[in-house]
Amino acid sequence: MLNRLPRHMPPLDVMLGDIGSPSATALAKALDVSARTVRRWLQHGHAPRAAMLSIFWLTRWGQHAVHCEAHNAAQLHAGMAAALRTEINRLQAQLDRLARIGDFGSANDPAPGFSRPPGGPATPAHNQRRASIRTDEPSSTALVKPGSPKQPRGFQRG
Repeated sequence: MLNRLPRHMPPLDVMLGDIGSPSATALAKALDVSARTVRRWLQHGHAPRAAMLSIFWLTRWGQHAVHCEAHNAAQLHAGMAAALRTEINRLQAQLDRLARIGDFGSANDPAPGFSRPPGGPATPAHNQRRASIRTDEPSSTALVKPGSPKQPRGFQRG
């Protein structure tokens, strides 16, 4: 923060001229000093650094420095936000690609039966659509008695 202090400041009379040449009484009231002290500063042409800094930030040069600092900070943060958005999009695409590779479930799924469609929220309707188009499931879900001719191979008791 200390590196933001101005290294060079215009002379006291130039800065006072820039802010409208306030009277010694008005300047004394603003800086919380006596009018006699301000008149002494004006007579000598300089003031203590703290007073000079206070006056500097009121001038167009001080306001310009504040504006440039705010503009640069806004540009920096806008760039950071864009970089983060790009990273989020890249990770989202990677997640969607991995979700398309296979839906094998997980032991720690928060809600079994819910899956997240690529690019959207998880919904029960989505899971039902997915279940209806699976080709690895049998077409009939009716139970078959052991030993019956409709029972698939490998499930017969013997």
